[in-house]
Amino acid sequence: MLRSRTLAAAALMLGGILLGSPAPGRPASGSRPAAPETSFVQVGSGEQTAGAFVAWPAGAQAAPAIVVVHEWWGLGDQIRAVARRLASQGYLAIVPDLYHGKVASDPMKAHELMRGLDETEALSTLEAAVAWVRAQPRAAKSRVGVIGFCMGGGLAQDLALQDPSLAAAVMFYGSPQTDPDKLAGLKGALQAHFGVEDEGIPMKRVDEFRAAFAKAGRSAEIYTYPGAGHAFMHDGLPSYRPDAARQAWARTLAFFQKHLRG
Repeated sequence: MLRSRTLAAAALMLGGILLGSPAPGRPASGSRPAAPETSFVQVGSGEQTAGAFVAWPAGAQAAPAIVVVHEWWGLGDQIRAVARRLASQGYLAIVPDLYHGKVASDPMKAHELMRGLDETEALSTLEAAVAWVRAQPRAAKSRVGVIGFCMGGGLAQDLALQDPSLAAAVMFYGSPQTDPDKLAGLKGALQAHFGVEDEGIPMKRVDEFRAAFAKAGRSAEIYTYPGAGHAFMHDGLPSYRPDAARQAWARTLAFFQKHLRG
């Protein structure tokens, strides 16, 4: 089961992420760029099989890939929009369904689903998504990253700690790992975003996160946003903070550009 620190932080969260960045740029003609193609696939095998939503970037050239880890709501419209936005930036984005078809529409149900999630099984599903990506001709030789939000932010961090093949990980207000011995094993690059007003993950925890990286002899990009709390990226909630959201999204894209394309 998800460790208690993750549950305690996530139980306070209103979750749900819809990146609050400007729409992708238009070509000189003024017409909108083609929307990314999307599909549903199966990842894993046997009892470990899970569905996944995939957003494909335009064109036929090789594309770096990003595994997107959903928040406690499940594989709903919001997280699919995140995948499509990443695809519009040229990434093959896949969102594994950790709840196997269940989607919450209220915090009580979301909390219930999250409490029932087995972390080992969830990480196996995420690894299956990585394997699926590597089997695709367009991404077979490309770098792979992971991004997650709320509950998914913690899982994205854990996947990066577990899988040394991942080149980059971005976590949004996931419960941070503060054990230096575990952080010492991180092979890829990590970027993390936290709201200063987030009551689920207070700044003391973020400071401990930074200190743990320093003690482990590793570095990470860790950003905090004054005036922002949890779910500051969600432009459909009162928690949305447009300035923080735009800055965090720009940093995310620059980070992936450097580590997945550089």
